[in-house]
Amino acid sequence: MSTDAHLKPDIATLKRELEESRAALAEARDLEEAFHKSSMDVALVVSECFQALAQVRQGNLDVQVSQDVLNSPDELLANLGKLLNDTIKDLRMQMDLVKRQALAIQELSTPVLQLWNDVLALPVIGTVDTRRAAEIMERLLAEVVVRKSKFVILDITGVEVVDTKTADHFLKLIRAAALLGTKCILTGIRPAVAQTLVEIGVDLSSITTLRDLQAGLRECLQEMQKSRTKGPVEG
Repeated sequence: MSTDAHLKPDIATLKRELEESRAALAEARDLEEAFHKSSMDVALVVSECFQALAQVRQGNLDVQVSQDVLNSPDELLANLGKLLNDTIKDLRMQMDLVKRQALAIQELSTPVLQLWNDVLALPVIGTVDTRRAAEIMERLLAEVVVRKSKFVILDITGVEVVDTKTADHFLKLIRAAALLGTKCILTGIRPAVAQTLVEIGVDLSSITTLRDLQAGLRECLQEMQKSRTKGPVEG
């Protein structure tokens, strides 16, 4: 009888062990949930970083990692987001510098100079392809409008080769300036270029062509003097 009493389980002990098991199970569940949440946070941060990198690759340098990433309690994730933002900022600054340098080079390669009141000069040097021709036209016409110039001297002393396309670019430029009320004078045609223009049949009969820039300026001044001498036409 005493043996049966000794083997009889202690209810209090069993209850305590059960509570301890439940607590351990709850702690394990909390750890599992925390692990899953941490894994999810890492996955979201990495996904956002990859999306930002994809945007940068497509040329979008205005993208930034969100503030949620920067405020992440995980120091490693927060530092990753900050590093990525700083890198994108540096790239944006470098691209802005490259654009400014390209603009400066473009302006140096296609300078529009004011030689006299109402007289602009555009010395062209090197090869003129379609892209550069468009840039030259845009820049020159903008200057004509701003300065209200009556004459433009297009000097091509620095152009060694002129083919049909190049000649067509110059003719379009001259016609566009004429539509704005500006007369273009073509100067500096090299002997080899003149020969090429004749061979390919480019008609420059409607355009004033002179030997050099000095002769072009002299022509502009003479025409302005004639215009002042004639004076306004009485109605």
